[in-house]
Amino acid sequence: MAKSVSLKTGRTFATVTAAKEHFARILDGREPKQEFAGEDMADVRAAYEEYCAKTNWELKSRPSSFHPTHDRGPGYTTRCFGVTFEDGTTGHFSMDKALRAIAV
Repeated sequence: MAKSVSLKTGRTFATVTAAKEHFARILDGREPKQEFAGEDMADVRAAYEEYCAKTNWELKSRPSSFHPTHDRGPGYTTRCFGVTFEDGTTGHFSMDKALRAIAV
């Protein structure tokens, strides 16, 4: 049976694949470093905060905004979700991993 994803914003997805498609459209709809706003911001925040809670990831500062960014490493660059925290620090995360973690 397929796992579903429900966000505290009230948005639900019947499958993880449907949720991934939704967030891919959000990510692809903005230029790097351009902050998400409105419902997009609310959905990204809800997924991130639930992901952190499910994985017991301690947040040293609250997230203040989210934006598209690139994760770079030896031999790869991938577009992903970036987060800026209230203390001015930044980070990034994989929405695919987040969605798999919060799916029920």
